[in-house]
Amino acid sequence: MEMEKSIEDLKEQLDQIGRDKEKYFHEKEELKKKINSIIRDIKAIKGDSDKSSIDVRELKEKRDFHNGKVRELIGKIKVVNERIRELIRKNNIKDDPSRIKDQIEKLELKIETEPLTLNQEKKTMKQIKDLKKDYGKMGELARIYDEHDVLSREIDENRKKSEEYHNKIKEITKDIDYSQFKEKYIEIEELRKKQQEAFNKFVEFKTIHSLINNKIKSRSNHLEKVKEDKKKKKEENEKRKEEIMTKKMEEAEKEAEEKLKTKKKLTTDDLMMLQK
Repeated sequence: MEMEKSIEDLKEQLDQIGRDKEKYFHEKEELKKKINSIIRDIKAIKGDSDKSSIDVRELKEKRDFHNGKVRELIGKIKVVNERIRELIRKNNIKDDPSRIKDQIEKLELKIETEPLTLNQEKKTMKQIKDLKKDYGKMGELARIYDEHDVLSREIDENRKKSEEYHNKIKEITKDIDYSQFKEKYIEIEELRKKQQEAFNKFVEFKTIHSLINNKIKSRSNHLEKVKEDKKKKKEENEKRKEEIMTKKMEEAEKEAEEKLKTKKKLTTDDLMMLQK
């Protein structure tokens, strides 16, 4: 009875452990589903951002190309500036070709945009002619200033292009919320921790379940063996009793027959044995 009770107690424990094991298994699977769902969300967000990334990458390449041109042109204009300073110093030039050129451009603009009288226009044309004559006398220095102007315009154009591409990049990327990725990755890490904890609990209860189950099998087998041994012992005892009884009866029967032969007095038991 004690063995049977211990087995029943173990079976109750096994049922409880089984419920705990299943609970943590389902918890682990539910967390797995949540993680997979978040991963799908990340892939969807990443898909949209990847499309934008292609455009951004192309725009960055163009912006970087123009930034590179600006750096290259600045290097060239520095060399030109050094040549200008060297020529001014070497030829002791007092007037500045760039100033003369500015004057020419301003006067030409004045003729194009202002309502001048005939005399005023003639006077302005003469000033331009005289300034161009002075500018031409400066020879190599004037040519280098022209080269400087070309480089300066190219720098401005490339800077403008670079700025345009940079503004387009800002426009494309302004709606991309990269914080979403960080938040979702943090959420996944937290869920994975919980999933690992649930899995560890599942393994723990599965191990305990297996140990108790093996203990029940062992005790049940032992109990069956004890019962079998008892049954066998009982059968052997009954057989032995039967053999003893048969032997006694045979002996009593022989004794009765002997009394009959020797004409001794027979007891009631002897008469009963002789009637068999």
